[in-house]
Amino acid sequence: MALSKKKASNQPEIKLEARLDACAAEALHAELLDKRNDTGGLTVNASDVTLIDTPAIQVLLAAAKDLAGQGEVFHLKDSSEEVGEAMALLGLSNEFEQWSSPNV
Repeated sequence: MALSKKKASNQPEIKLEARLDACAAEALHAELLDKRNDTGGLTVNASDVTLIDTPAIQVLLAAAKDLAGQGEVFHLKDSSEEVGEAMALLGLSNEFEQWSSPNV
């Protein structure tokens, strides 16, 4: 499994595992679909991520867009350097900064 989950306050939190390749992206997608109907937004803890491929980033983008459409917040917590670098390589620095903002 690519992740574990816990609740902090009323907002669900998902802690990502170290390796998020295409296979792990499928499990992440399934978990985020399950969380889609929860209220209070979603926090994704990416502190342990050492590898993240494009499919996993696409899953995170889709989740953030879906939550925004519901008026909810997507927050990326404690991201590893690898997450920021991968998103920058894909031209997604603005999204990374927005998701990582402590004011979300």
